[in-house]
Amino acid sequence: MLTRAFLGIALLLSLPSAAARAQGGSRTYFNQDIFIAQGQQIHNATCIFCSVQVEGDLTGNVFVLFGNLNVSGRVDGRTTVIGGNAVIDSQARLGGNALIVGGNAVYEVDESISGNAWVVGGHLSPVGGRVRSTHRVSFSPIVFSAAAIAAFLLLSVLFIPRRRSQPA
Repeated sequence: MLTRAFLGIALLLSLPSAAARAQGGSRTYFNQDIFIAQGQQIHNATCIFCSVQVEGDLTGNVFVLFGNLNVSGRVDGRTTVIGGNAVIDSQARLGGNALIVGGNAVYEVDESISGNAWVVGGHLSPVGGRVRSTHRVSFSPIVFSAAAIAAFLLLSVLFIPRRRSQPA
């Protein structure tokens, strides 16, 4: 039953990707990498269990789930990477905010990221070694794990029923 549901989802995700290849607009791929060549322009890129490499122009948002993102071109919208790493070249330009969850982000120059950059459960690493912008935040795995454990303990205290003693 679960296998059929998984195959149905894979089929639904592959249909928009075939249409996107014909139009050159947005791309949604499942288990197949997305490559945007230099001089090529697309709107949005969504990649699940795959990686995205942007050398051209991406005028919208990019979303990567369990894959990596390499940017040497331009991304105008939001950048979201969950369960993977992001590498931003010195020539790259990210116009919106960047969120990386469960991975690391490496960038060469501060000017590459116009918006805010958040890394949760990983490290934000400029190549020069020093973050000069106040719009870059990194929550290391230790801080992220400690916050998750504290939230779990708080929720367990609130929702576990207490035994009350019965008067004799």
